[in-house]
Amino acid sequence: MKKETKKKRKMKPIKKLLLLLIVVAIIIGGFIGYQKFFKKDNTKKVKVVDSIKNDNVDYVVNENDSKLFKKTFEELKKVLNAKEVDNKKYAETISKLFVIDFFTLSNKTSKNDVGGVQFVFDGYKTTFVEYARDGIYKQVLASDAGQINNSLPTVKSVKVNSVEEVSPAGMFATPFAEDAVGYEVRLSWTYENDDSFQSEAVIVVAPDGEKLSLVKMD
Repeated sequence: MKKETKKKRKMKPIKKLLLLLIVVAIIIGGFIGYQKFFKKDNTKKVKVVDSIKNDNVDYVVNENDSKLFKKTFEELKKVLNAKEVDNKKYAETISKLFVIDFFTLSNKTSKNDVGGVQFVFDGYKTTFVEYARDGIYKQVLASDAGQINNSLPTVKSVKVNSVEEVSPAGMFATPFAEDAVGYEVRLSWTYENDDSFQSEAVIVVAPDGEKLSLVKMD
């Protein structure tokens, strides 16, 4: 009888552990079930309303983009649909689109909703997004309903002050070909509701495969 009593005592911790695992499994399962079947998904999915897509580029306009962005996007369409693309005009137009999208915060839903990313050099996008999240995009607070904040800055107009050819070879970590042609674009802009933010920049655009992309902004 003593031996049986000892065996029963040794089994108790195992039973407790099994019971604990069962309880944890029930809690986790219940939480997953609640998330899946009862909790509403309030995140608003943004619709794409216009695009330019071919073998070389993939640019889009979504429903939250500003009127100025949509209007300037039409300029980009004309540039890229020409029989022979004018790269200087191409660089100028994507620089304007970048400024409009990046510095307009009023239509963004969270700090992760960084504008202008589609115009940034592919190899720099991750670093660029991290930089934006830790900087100007801290002001964009997340909303469960994906709502926007009209009190934040909205770019009203953009002016290209100059566009000059530059050689990107040796300027950046990315090894550009010696004969690669880039563009230095100087811009200034105004806001609808706030004049305290950055309002001018020098942007460098360079070849990114078969397209042009931003590689630097000062």
